[in-house]
Amino acid sequence: MLHAAALYYFREVARVGSIRKAAAILNVAASALNRQIINLENQLGTPLFDRLPGGMRLTVAGELLLRHVVDTLHDFDRVRVTIDDLKAARSGHVALAALDSLLVDFLPRAIDRFRVDFPAVTYSVMAAQPPEVPTMVAAGDIDMGFTFVGQIPHSVRFMAEISAPIGVVMRADHPLANKLAVDFDEVSRYPMLAQSGPLPRGADMDAAFATFKSQLKPTILSNSIQMLKLAVMLNMGVSLFTRLGFLHEIEQGDIAWRPLNSPGINTLRIGLMVSAQRELSPPAEQFARRLVEDLHKFAAV
Repeated sequence: MLHAAALYYFREVARVGSIRKAAAILNVAASALNRQIINLENQLGTPLFDRLPGGMRLTVAGELLLRHVVDTLHDFDRVRVTIDDLKAARSGHVALAALDSLLVDFLPRAIDRFRVDFPAVTYSVMAAQPPEVPTMVAAGDIDMGFTFVGQIPHSVRFMAEISAPIGVVMRADHPLANKLAVDFDEVSRYPMLAQSGPLPRGADMDAAFATFKSQLKPTILSNSIQMLKLAVMLNMGVSLFTRLGFLHEIEQGDIAWRPLNSPGINTLRIGLMVSAQRELSPPAEQFARRLVEDLHKFAAV
């Protein structure tokens, strides 16, 4: 097993071509450094340097080892930086906002997983309308936020995004659950449980969906997704959401989600947004990385 100190010593001797010069740079005794080089050669069973009057020159074996050492030490330094980041992220605060469908399932589970490794981190988690999120991130009111993907100011950027079409949410035993995709006229035959608020960014580009939404006369209109989720579970009607607010119920087989037969609405995407002008704090950076991983896992399902 080659020790890190020996690798650093070997690399420096190879760089300057001299035991004495390398020892001066590394602030170690030349005799100690020479012993490290000899030990390496003994372990590998071959000379690593040609000892010349003008200094040390790598042998072919030495050149092979040097390539390995450079890669190894680079990887080691990168891991050390990552470990330092983890130490700095042990405590602190993360502020984020998202459309409320992500607050009932996706984000609580993400925080629960994250707190296993970072139990001292605290959070501010706020529900926000999709158009509000870029403004909040740009102003520094929050570290990050989830919103529908669309045109955004230069002061913010998306770290990751996934497909998130709006579809029909219903109880698993509902007649529409037998279909692969649902037409607007089929949805209109059943009581509608609607969420108040503006259309998500990009949804208004689907003229058929925008027209359908404007003509709805919901049986229940609410700004609480929890209220609407329970109403769906009680078979009071169907609703229109992305899958992200119902992941657990869909997985358990209690609720079904089916896409709409309308191309435009199926192009909607949701992304994790951060500032393009400020670096995240260590805990926020670590949490954002975990959220990106969670998004990619969700997209793969």
